[in-house]
Amino acid sequence: MKFTKNYNIILDIFQKTNSSKWTGELLLGLTQEEDLQQSNFAMQFIQNNTDYKYQFLREFVPENNDIICVARNLFDLREFKKCASLLQSLIHKNESAMFLYYYSQYMYGELRKEEEMFENENSKTAINPELKLLDKELSKLYEQKQLSQLNLYLYGLILKDTLRLREAREVFIQVLNQLPCFWSVWLELCKLLTEEDSINELPNHWMKYFWISNFNLEKFKNANCVESFQLLLYYFRNSNFIINQIANAYYNNQEFELSLEWFERLLSIDPYRYESLDTYSNILYIKENQGELANLALQSFTNNKYVPETCCVVGNYYSLMNEHAKAISYFQRALKLDKDCLAAWTLMGHEYLEMKNVASAIQSYRNAVEIDPKDFRAWYGLGQTYALQGMNQYALYYFSRAVISRPKDSRMWNAMAECYDKMDKKNESMKCYERANSCKDKEGIAIHQLAKLYDAIGKEDKAQQAFEESLKRKDEEQVVDKEVSEVLLYLAKIFLKKNDKERAMQMAKRLYDFNGPERDEANLIMSQLNK
Repeated sequence: MKFTKNYNIILDIFQKTNSSKWTGELLLGLTQEEDLQQSNFAMQFIQNNTDYKYQFLREFVPENNDIICVARNLFDLREFKKCASLLQSLIHKNESAMFLYYYSQYMYGELRKEEEMFENENSKTAINPELKLLDKELSKLYEQKQLSQLNLYLYGLILKDTLRLREAREVFIQVLNQLPCFWSVWLELCKLLTEEDSINELPNHWMKYFWISNFNLEKFKNANCVESFQLLLYYFRNSNFIINQIANAYYNNQEFELSLEWFERLLSIDPYRYESLDTYSNILYIKENQGELANLALQSFTNNKYVPETCCVVGNYYSLMNEHAKAISYFQRALKLDKDCLAAWTLMGHEYLEMKNVASAIQSYRNAVEIDPKDFRAWYGLGQTYALQGMNQYALYYFSRAVISRPKDSRMWNAMAECYDKMDKKNESMKCYERANSCKDKEGIAIHQLAKLYDAIGKEDKAQQAFEESLKRKDEEQVVDKEVSEVLLYLAKIFLKKNDKERAMQMAKRLYDFNGPERDEANLIMSQLNK
């Protein structure tokens, strides 16, 4: 049979991956010495029909081409045990085969772990059953210095999964010293290094600047992140990755207008992307931009509806429309696609809270913090839930956990201060509001509450200073609300007490802009000024 005559028929009948598998298995059945030309053509067919994710597999040892190519295809099809079995005879002959053999077993163990967690929903302690054997074999090869860079990376993953973090870090650094462009290793180090760790041991390579920028984003050092990524943007002007990271940094820093601009720039370059669109939708939700959020939801749903990010975008749209049950259904769909989707757990907690389903809200937030104990949003959500129930002691604990993750976020300190105030612990409340104010409280909550607390404990000068600062802020933002009337009334009375009639009159006149008891107070102050 002439294989070439059937090429187009095979291509039409079989889908890409399954076609590669079928042709590969047929290839292994050929007698290579007699049908060398057919074999070479079959290899070309497989290569044309296979997405080469693994660059290292392009450099095959000629006599092992066929086996490794078929094994790689089996790996793509998630037939991990079959892949490993096919490669067993080659692991000491070919480094690519060794990596794919051990990595297949590792992924098979990860699959089994996922299955156990799915079958037993209460199982939070499922582990990869292959780790012990892999650790035994790779540690021996490591001691004998027989591991290539890729196999060192796999060994590092196993060390990390078995909680030998210091050893894992050392192994990953070894890999980077030989393969500095191995981005997956840099990402692993983001999880293992802390701000206190020295980065001098990392290779001095241009990839290090990408890592430092990404590390700053992970640790919420947003200003440093933006600065370093802006420098990289000079060399990579249209890099989706850099633009996305800058947008996220501005979002973390609550600079939503700037974040919006960068997300819009990102979508103009890559209109079919779905990564980070859930964050973009959060901004549109906060700004209550219903039209843009509806367009984003439709665009995301049309482009790729079966990814968690799209489900979160659509969920945010329904939440903004006050259709909380529909919003929850989309967040649940996101979790079916990725059970570790932090955004979905947290957003679903918010929705349950809106529906007064406290138990489900708490469970959603707890699931989020189990996935990532450093996720401040879930800790903050738990704190809000307990605060709404009047359980301030519990709320205080969860807000304090949020503060540990975001020590420079004024919202966390404001929440703690409010809890202390409700518990009649004014000194503790005052300290928290002072901390919030020092963290550049964008909403101006801290300075106003501080002024009231200073007044309550008799610190008149501090109260006056804080109220004046609060009023200045409100005037700059052109805000007119109840807090403004409170400030005007306090300042009118304090100026009157200090016989500063001119300023007292200014404050009193402004009180006439309000309806209700404020006008009566203004009349009383004006009558005293006119005596």
